[in-house]
Amino acid sequence: MTALLKWLVCVMLAMAGTTVSAQSSSSKLERVQFLGRDYIRLKDWAGANKFDLTWLKRDKVVRLANHSFTLVFTGDSCEVEVNGIKVWLSFPVAVRGGKAYVALLDMQTAIMPVVFPAKGSGKVALVALDPGHGGKDKGFGEGSHQEKNYTLLLAQELRDQLNRAGIRTTLTRTSDVAVALPARTDLAKRRGADLFVSLHFNSAGRGNEEVKGVEVYCLTPAAAHSTNARGLGDSERVAGNRHNDKSVLLAYQLQHKLVKDFGAEDRGVRRARFEVLRAAAMPAVLIEAGFLSHPVEGRKIPDAAYRRRLAQAMTEALLAYKRLVEQ
Repeated sequence: MTALLKWLVCVMLAMAGTTVSAQSSSSKLERVQFLGRDYIRLKDWAGANKFDLTWLKRDKVVRLANHSFTLVFTGDSCEVEVNGIKVWLSFPVAVRGGKAYVALLDMQTAIMPVVFPAKGSGKVALVALDPGHGGKDKGFGEGSHQEKNYTLLLAQELRDQLNRAGIRTTLTRTSDVAVALPARTDLAKRRGADLFVSLHFNSAGRGNEEVKGVEVYCLTPAAAHSTNARGLGDSERVAGNRHNDKSVLLAYQLQHKLVKDFGAEDRGVRRARFEVLRAAAMPAVLIEAGFLSHPVEGRKIPDAAYRRRLAQAMTEALLAYKRLVEQ
């Protein structure tokens, strides 16, 4: 083996060792049972991963920080802030006896994939864009303002921007036709897509017109609770769970860009068992890119310039994700 090849092998092993040690550090920590669930103490995790811990509000709000990330946990809450972006956990943070605890499953499946991404673990050459609804399935809307039309227009704009950035795309529909949910992920798989991105616009229903903002969903881990009430039972493991770490990382990058760069209200990275997420054979997310039911946000979505800015933020997020998993 040449000296150069030996050096390259050592570098690769060192990089792999960093990821493995970070992932294993949470599983080796002392566990505490709360309501039949394994929890770990945040102070222990912080020490193992070189984070400084500070109580912002005694017995209520605790901050962990290092040179790259700031994590803010609130007792009895499922919302965590990761560099200012909301990430929803499946189980609430527990504070007992002046100590904060997080469910081991949440730490492994929601926090670690963002803080310690598996670098060099994939590629992003082809992205499947999935414009939600279509045909008789209009989604939310009234009259000519229908969700199915705007998801297709957004997908077409995002396709053009990604293509200009050097990323190939494929669409699950290119016109106003109905496409069955299983056919959408199957098409992405048959075409060899590296990512699946489903595009939607939201509705809070009648009487909730004040709700606005963006939220990005990824698949709920097996044996965990979804952020919403839809989907299969909590114990079932499905095909999409194999891609949890990359799906969470992709969802976070999208939410971060849509909030920090685009300026949308942050409704967080969320969990659900939507069929297109369950069946995906690649990392997959579903984006709710704003509320058509909001009196202001809903009037912006039909504007092409507004959707162009939305697509720009998404393109930048996908490029950021690409850099992380390919480096």
